[in-house]
Amino acid sequence: MRMLGLAGLLLVLASGAQAQDGPPPPGGPGGPGGPGGPRPRGLFISPMGEPFRGTTDGKAPQDAWFDGADADHDGALTLDEFRDDAMRWFKVLDRKGDGEIDPADIEHYETVLAPEARGGGFETGGPTMGDNGEVKAADIGSTRVLSGLARFNYLGSPEPVTAADTSLNGGVSAIEFMSAAKRRFDMLDTNHDGKITKAELPDLHPGAFKRGGRGGGEGRGGGGRRGGGGGHRGGGMGGMGGSMGGSMGGSMGG
Repeated sequence: MRMLGLAGLLLVLASGAQAQDGPPPPGGPGGPGGPGGPRPRGLFISPMGEPFRGTTDGKAPQDAWFDGADADHDGALTLDEFRDDAMRWFKVLDRKGDGEIDPADIEHYETVLAPEARGGGFETGGPTMGDNGEVKAADIGSTRVLSGLARFNYLGSPEPVTAADTSLNGGVSAIEFMSAAKRRFDMLDTNHDGKITKAELPDLHPGAFKRGGRGGGEGRGGGGRRGGGGGHRGGGMGGMGGSMGGSMGGSMGG
């Protein structure tokens, strides 16, 4: 009887050792997303507003966007490639296929696809924009507010989709979206050679919109709620020309 008990104990100990040798479970200590484990790479919002969410073992989300848009895989984005990627994303947003991102589509984008659009956040330190429009070092201990999606994209836009609504009619047409794509391409093509490389793109870590003096927006802000559609319209925090903490020129409005 004692021999059977001893054999059972050895079996339990052996099973425990085998479990420790295997990979930690997701969410558990040392496992993906768990304490001490590899962390997801976070969220990136493309210049036209498409969310890319990182994984623990995949490429950085901003690289996933760039490499996908780079159709010929030559390490640079041309205007045609940038526009093609924008139109692909436009068709995803235009769920009825009627040629317009309407208020219901915007509601779906802001609540399902990119719910961070309706949030806010704080960043400590990092450069801010001075009165002369040039980037200056942040004061020690300073905090800035970035609303919506401004923390996750290159141009500091709280809501890149509704920012393309230049007619202010509550929707975004394909023409408006493509016009916004051209403006945003020009903003990111900092050496004006007709293509964008990864080396030209701003850093995405907190406070690192490094292209001083260029500004982050095309005109309107983003933080307010759009009437009837759930979108964001100008004047919100982070879209006030940089005054609410240097979100680098406000929005990417059209």
